[in-house]
Amino acid sequence: MLHVMPPEKPMTKDQHFVPRFYLRKFTDQRNLVEVLDLTFMKLANPTGVRGLCCEEFFYGIVTGVPDETSQRVEEWFKKREDLIGENLDSIVDKILNNEQIEPWDKWIIALLMSMLWIRGQEMRNQIHRIEKETTKWMIETEISIQPDRFFSEYELKNGVKFPPELRAKMQEMMVKKEFEINPNNSMHLKNLGIINDFAHRFYFQYWTIFISKVSEKFTTTDNPVAVKFPKAKGLYGRTFSERAHYFSLTPDIFIVATESHDSPEKPGIRLKRKTLFKGSEGKVLDLNAVMVNQAHQYIYAKSKNDLENLIAVHKRHAGIF
Repeated sequence: MLHVMPPEKPMTKDQHFVPRFYLRKFTDQRNLVEVLDLTFMKLANPTGVRGLCCEEFFYGIVTGVPDETSQRVEEWFKKREDLIGENLDSIVDKILNNEQIEPWDKWIIALLMSMLWIRGQEMRNQIHRIEKETTKWMIETEISIQPDRFFSEYELKNGVKFPPELRAKMQEMMVKKEFEINPNNSMHLKNLGIINDFAHRFYFQYWTIFISKVSEKFTTTDNPVAVKFPKAKGLYGRTFSERAHYFSLTPDIFIVATESHDSPEKPGIRLKRKTLFKGSEGKVLDLNAVMVNQAHQYIYAKSKNDLENLIAVHKRHAGIF
């Protein structure tokens, strides 16, 4: 009997760091998103969500290089996105219709916030910066204390021999940190495993859920969870729970998660709704401005009018974004 092998599953090349099911919340009747390019502070053509917030093999060990790791991460995210997507519409309806928000509802949104915060470009860039600074510091420290040992071990390991003049030049360069470190994505990918842990931290913050009933609506960005740090206190700075996190769930719903002074064991889910009626247009613009200030390059909106309002603010107050 002949056994036909199933066809090999094609690799997912374009990998989103902001999932499409979330971006679709900001599409219009044509299923298009309005786009503001911050580089030029100009509107781009409306577009579908397929090509937004993605890079080729973003979850590979090396960005852009196809590997099995990128595909496993893609499958891992798909399961979580399916869970969130299956519940999100009903939660949005509860918020807008002033119905009771259950602990499970808040957890689903907290999971979405954590996932967006940890998986994206900003977190990856932060991790790369730390890796670079730490590695440079370690090299600078070692070569300042024992330069001969540093070079001798390298030569022995790699089978090379540096002339004394080259050694001296390299030592000077390393002490001054005049060299580049290019880490791969291993550390960022490892940190994807703490998404659930930080979802709990988002969950236990106190949430103010703003609901826009005015013509101005909330926008989102290619970095959908913005963070504000309070003034540092002491040597170690502020904890996660003391930071303020800003997140546009839909064009009508915006969440500000701040420090909670309640015990995590205390009953209740610690949130309040605040509806913005006519006269509160400025508040919508203020919240959108927070998101713009931490975007990488693009702002997304359901209505072009909301992006034009941001452009107008930029023109009135040069350098605000």
